[in-house]
Amino acid sequence: MSEERRKGSILRRPGGRHWAVLRALFLGATVATLLAMPAAPAVALDDDVRLTIGRISPKAREQFTRLRALATYLEQALADDGVASVDVLMEDDVDGMRQSLRAGKVDLLSETAFTALTLVDEGEVEILLREWRSGVAEYHTVFFARRDSGIERLDDLDGRTIAFEDPGSTSAYLVPRVTLEQAGFELIPLNAVPPPAHRRQVGYVFAEGEVNIVARVHRGWVDAGVVSNLDWEEEDEVPSFMREDLVVIHGTPPLIRSLMLVRADLDPTLKERISEVLQQMHLSAEGREVLDDYYRIARFDRLVDDALVGLETARQFHRFLKR
Repeated sequence: MSEERRKGSILRRPGGRHWAVLRALFLGATVATLLAMPAAPAVALDDDVRLTIGRISPKAREQFTRLRALATYLEQALADDGVASVDVLMEDDVDGMRQSLRAGKVDLLSETAFTALTLVDEGEVEILLREWRSGVAEYHTVFFARRDSGIERLDDLDGRTIAFEDPGSTSAYLVPRVTLEQAGFELIPLNAVPPPAHRRQVGYVFAEGEVNIVARVHRGWVDAGVVSNLDWEEEDEVPSFMREDLVVIHGTPPLIRSLMLVRADLDPTLKERISEVLQQMHLSAEGREVLDDYYRIARFDRLVDDALVGLETARQFHRFLKR
């Protein structure tokens, strides 16, 4: 192409009239195309996202219905966000749940503080929200003895005996165990030979149930017992005719009761959307009914202020247990 032909073409002067017309036509078409495009979905996710709610329990049949109610609610609430289904998966123990999390088979689960913190420390999950289980966000352990025992405080347990619930109980074993060990006591199983006799030793037994703990103390079979402050007020766990013969000798600081956890590598946008849905559940009659079916949860909320204090208390106990 000659120099003269190039000068006479539409590309001759980018700042000229022909270029201005072309540029206006191009911009107009681009704007029209953008305006015609559909709005982006609330959560930018691939279609057919499948989530799974997990639960650690050896009683799968009893627990399944509770989880299924929440799964169905989330499935419906997140349908417009690309979630096609929400399933339920049960594991008998922490090891089984750990394997399922690592395999990407579980996305959500709720747990008591110590188990939750174990999984968080291992990097498998993150804390999403606090659960108000049975309408309560926090709880603590109470130590008690018979009024006529002469036991008035922890130091009086020197050479005495105590009843715990079972090795997996947070409020009726793990927390009181840490409390006693931090106070300088050595815990000795009651079946040990010889039985506890030295300074700063406490003998212990597992009673397998709160009411059994209370009965053992009331009958004088052991010197002291432990239950949560919530169970202490329950007639079924601590009958009033027994409670009147008992006295609380110590209470631990309150710790967070239960947490909703989320798989660490789940899409961040989806995490936030799930959090929003859970936090709004207690605002509707349908949501409240599902929450009640799901372990009598009053509501979910973020961890701020007092919740962070309760979480830090749980972390301190948890760190001591991991020594």
